[in-house]
Amino acid sequence: MAYVCMHCGREVKTIEKSTVRCPYCGYRVMVKKRSSIAKEVSTD
Repeated sequence: MAYVCMHCGREVKTIEKSTVRCPYCGYRVMVKKRSSIAKEVSTD
C-alpha cells in the first residue's frame, strides 16, 4: 500500500504499524494514495 506524506509530499511504499512516520522528514500525517482508475456507478 502506498502512502503520501502531507508535509514533504514523498511517496512511501510501506509503513510499519507501530510507527506511522515519514522516513524522509519525520512528519506523522500520512494519506493513502488514491488509484487512478475511476469507478462507474449506474443510477438506475
